[in-house]
Amino acid sequence: MTLDEYEQKVELNKQNLSITSQIEEFIELFNDIADLSFSSYYKYDYEYNDFFYKFTLDKSGKRVEKPEHNRTYKMLLRDKSIVFGYIEVYEKIKSTPILKKLLSKIRKYLSYQRDLEKKLLGADISFNIYIFHDEEFDMFAKNLNDGLNGLFNVDVTVSTSVNKYKSILRNKDTKHIMIFIVNDERLLQENANLLKNLNELVIVVGPNEHKLSIFCGRLGIQNYIPITQFKAENIKEIIVNTRNNIINKNKYGNRIIALSGISGGIGTTTVSMNMADLLSKRLPEKNILYIDLSVTKAISNLFLEKNPLPQKTIVDLVNSSEFNLESNLENGLVKIRENFYSVTGIQRHIDKEYIEKDIFIEKLLEYISSSSDYFNFIIIDLGSADASNIKTTIYDIVNEIWLLTEMNLPHISKVKTFYSLMKRAGLKEKISFIVNRFDSENAISVNDVSSILNMASGDKIQFDKYKIPNDYQTLGKCWNYCELASQKAQNSVFIEKLEDVLIKKEFYESSENTKNTNFFKRLFQKSK
Repeated sequence: MTLDEYEQKVELNKQNLSITSQIEEFIELFNDIADLSFSSYYKYDYEYNDFFYKFTLDKSGKRVEKPEHNRTYKMLLRDKSIVFGYIEVYEKIKSTPILKKLLSKIRKYLSYQRDLEKKLLGADISFNIYIFHDEEFDMFAKNLNDGLNGLFNVDVTVSTSVNKYKSILRNKDTKHIMIFIVNDERLLQENANLLKNLNELVIVVGPNEHKLSIFCGRLGIQNYIPITQFKAENIKEIIVNTRNNIINKNKYGNRIIALSGISGGIGTTTVSMNMADLLSKRLPEKNILYIDLSVTKAISNLFLEKNPLPQKTIVDLVNSSEFNLESNLENGLVKIRENFYSVTGIQRHIDKEYIEKDIFIEKLLEYISSSSDYFNFIIIDLGSADASNIKTTIYDIVNEIWLLTEMNLPHISKVKTFYSLMKRAGLKEKISFIVNRFDSENAISVNDVSSILNMASGDKIQFDKYKIPNDYQTLGKCWNYCELASQKAQNSVFIEKLEDVLIKKEFYESSENTKNTNFFKRLFQKSK
């Protein structure tokens, strides 16, 4: 994205935020005039051909949780053939000229917003569907194509070859939904590497065969439908129910990484903060965002912002608006340096309950989705690993999950439990184990760990690939003064090994390779 494109997008986002605010004010006024305690707004999404809940307002205009009522009444908001959404109320109201005029005003602003969102997306269609099939399912694929064209306003491509479309599928400007109709694992096996590395929604339709279903699980494909139980409507249900999983989280080749520790105090925050700082220094042309989502009182603000009592936190930021650099800097987003930003975690214990609520998680996903247009790397510090609502949602949307552990009996037993949970959720392909303090006195060997875990050959966990030694001498000093090792101890063993992890994961090249690359760049530039 060029600077001009980004500035244009910022301006469009400003306008969109302004219109959203005005729509909310009109709905608040509607509540007041109609003497309603609450009303909810549902927005129509043409991509999914469905309505999605956005918010509920009370008389004072405050956003509240949606009340539970047996009887509801809907007022459709549309202009001729264009549907914008509907307002849901929980008691009967009498139509009056002023209410009709107010609804007309809301429709007008929704029309403005629709035009703006088209410009922001760049097109009416923000995802495409690809149907790849074995040759014997040619007619089945064509019939499915007809069915999907009727269900969604999207482009559908049908082919027996994935190779033709690999470059398109790797382009993250658009979301891609891939449907494979297969008789065996051959077509999936041929494209295994592509499927493992893509973050798109993949659906496989095949025979009612347990072996093929397990093979899909190994590739990280969560949606397997036996062909005998298949209907085109099933696809719509899967897409609608997993819409949060196909947010454009890898747009422009960007990466979202979540870090969790198998227990508290294992070094998750230390690794994630230093990792974000290293990325910002080694990749000055990239934008880095560090998000502190630990559910205990956050401490990253002490290291990154030198601020013991931040006035705004992630709660304020997510509640303020969607991503907008200018306004976000006043509501919890902190600029560390030109290409490095951070979001302060919760500072009050009472916020812990709020961030588990669905309304917060929905806003957080929207924020991450929109901010990923600007940030090339989003590093999310989740604190200790568990199956809470917010963490399982984050595990679902990220590209990678880094799980920090130590090589001792209490931690390894927790690793086994957590890994089993992730495997059942179809997320094991995302997990990398980072062994911290691997050379501690009480550490056990990799062979002993393998024996304790007693896992099948296909589930072998690599504990010897990404290892960081115990460098207490360096980190102890840094913690005493709330300083990053990447800033104050750049030649320490800890930073050396953390960089080794980042290089192995191909975040950037080693300094030696970079020097050589820069030399050849200069050489060729001079010879032009």
